[in-house]
Amino acid sequence: MSRPPDLPRAVCDPERLAALKDYTVLDTLPERGFDDVVRLASRLCDTPVALVSLVAGDRQWFKARTGFPWPQTDLDRSVCAHALAQPDSLLVIPDLSQDPRTRANPLVTAEPGIRFYAGAPLRTAEGQVLGTLCVIDYVPRPDGLSETEAGDLRALARQLMSQLELRRAVADREAALRAARATEERYRLAARATNDAIWDWDFAADHVLWNEALEAAYGHVLDTVAPTGAWWIDHIHPDDRARIDASIHAVIDGAGTAWSDEYRFRRADGSYARVFDRGSVIRDETGRAVRMIGAMFDLSERERAEAARRDSERRLDLERSLLESVFRQAPVGISVVGREPGGPNLVNARGEEILGHAVGERTLARYESYGAVHADGRPYAPDDYPSLRALRDGTVVTGEAMRYRNAATGLRLLEISSAPVRDEDGAIQAAVTVFLDVTEQRRAEAQLRRLALVAEQSSDFIAIADAEGRIAYVNPAGRTLVGLADEAAARAMRLTDFFPPDDLPFAETTILPAIREGGAYGGSWSGDFRLRNLATGATVPVRYNLFALRGPGDAFEGFAAVSHDISARKAAEAQQEILNRELSHRLKNTLAMVQAIAMQTLRNAADPMAAREALAARLIALGKAHDLLLTGEGESADLRAVLDGALAIHDDGRPGRFRLSGPPVPCGSRAALSLALMAHELATN
Repeated sequence: MSRPPDLPRAVCDPERLAALKDYTVLDTLPERGFDDVVRLASRLCDTPVALVSLVAGDRQWFKARTGFPWPQTDLDRSVCAHALAQPDSLLVIPDLSQDPRTRANPLVTAEPGIRFYAGAPLRTAEGQVLGTLCVIDYVPRPDGLSETEAGDLRALARQLMSQLELRRAVADREAALRAARATEERYRLAARATNDAIWDWDFAADHVLWNEALEAAYGHVLDTVAPTGAWWIDHIHPDDRARIDASIHAVIDGAGTAWSDEYRFRRADGSYARVFDRGSVIRDETGRAVRMIGAMFDLSERERAEAARRDSERRLDLERSLLESVFRQAPVGISVVGREPGGPNLVNARGEEILGHAVGERTLARYESYGAVHADGRPYAPDDYPSLRALRDGTVVTGEAMRYRNAATGLRLLEISSAPVRDEDGAIQAAVTVFLDVTEQRRAEAQLRRLALVAEQSSDFIAIADAEGRIAYVNPAGRTLVGLADEAAARAMRLTDFFPPDDLPFAETTILPAIREGGAYGGSWSGDFRLRNLATGATVPVRYNLFALRGPGDAFEGFAAVSHDISARKAAEAQQEILNRELSHRLKNTLAMVQAIAMQTLRNAADPMAAREALAARLIALGKAHDLLLTGEGESADLRAVLDGALAIHDDGRPGRFRLSGPPVPCGSRAALSLALMAHELATN
């Protein structure tokens, strides 16, 4: 391992680094005992900065600090590394800018510009120096430390080493306890029921070992008993067998650790004893059940005394299972972090799903790997995460917005809440953090806002009603269409209130049942219908669309209606019908006129050629009259001339057929057209 050339060789000494690693203190969470020491050292030596500095092979890391912003620095910024060269005495540098070992140090030449340093070595019983307890000032101290200050600093350094030794001893003890826990648990469970039939079931081998009480209490000679789970289950009363088999395997196959139940067990003489049986599951490191140890005893003499205990055990089991179930199955992420070594350090399944990984080691390094950012884009510092703020300062965090990148699912939006857990003395022992993934919720809210804007800005009638037909929502255009003042007025209505009384029977017997029940209409109905304006009483023709709102399991939850005002279309259709009738009338008159012209022409014609010419002339005159009708054009003329022209096509040459008399009367073009058409109509009819 390389080191800066101006640092002592002891920095990279393998034995020293091995000793430091053995204490397993690097990158651990803050601890009160160490924090108290640096505050006391700063006050005793009257310096703004005090550090517990541990010198690793590639950095110096601060287990505790006061007045210093960084949790660690590179070795080229380390002053404490020079203290490794004199393990038996204080390293005091009155002016760091003048000492050749430190005058080029970036902490001296640039921010924060430190000037005075005094460090007491943290030395193990074997003589290895792990680091220092140091005090730092921003101004030189030509006189260094007083004798009292130096003595206090050495004493505090010794206390720190005692704290480290105690810390390591606690960790070693925890490891030893964990190693012995399985064996101790087995013997503890067996000792708890020594007067009853004790059984030990090895699941892998399906081997059940019974003690002598099986023969003494129930008459089964051990040498004749098949040592299997099947023999045991076969000796349970037939009416109880399926229930017991299911209950015990539910615990074994699940995540529980305790099982208990009552049933009837067959004695060797064929009679049945009412027994209470209980067992505890032993699981390996992966949580897989490997064996179960229990005790079965006869309830005939102790049933009453055991009832209270049995109820108590069941309540405790239920409470424990409920708490485990809440933690394990909660729909939000939950993590628990203890302050001291050996404390809780766990996260539930939903938390691992949100984070994309397990909780990891109890070190700051795991927080450095998270890479989360605040809502305003600022990255989280490793010691700024809500759980560490709650653990360190007792801060209560509620609904803090965090952006977190999950390696599998990408950027997620989280809401974080964290709070400290204190003991009866008020000291912080742990922090509980709840984190909720609100990514989909925020996305759904945005989508709902967009849908709401569509409904609010639509010109159609849009309404939603519950399963009983009570109105929940009508958009502004819909409220205007049916004459409602506001949303409150809409919510006081029912869906059927919008139908005219004449249409209500059809709606209630055909439309609404079709929506509720599906049937031939498939849960929807569409067609021309009418709504009524509640303010004016007028009916409004609409294109009505009604369909069902369905929830989980296709359950009917309400109605949705979308209707379009077709008043303009209905008016256009009525106008078109009038025009069609007028056109039909005109066509009939025209055909009658053609027929009359032909009959009059042919009846008085002298020869076919003259008849053809007369008929053609009269049809041309008829066409011109229709041109006037269609174009509205004409010339001003005398009234007699207009009538002569209009009646010319009806003149069959007979004398005295038409007689016109009167004074000259000028006639405008529009009046002439109307008069000509009237004369044609009268002559034709």
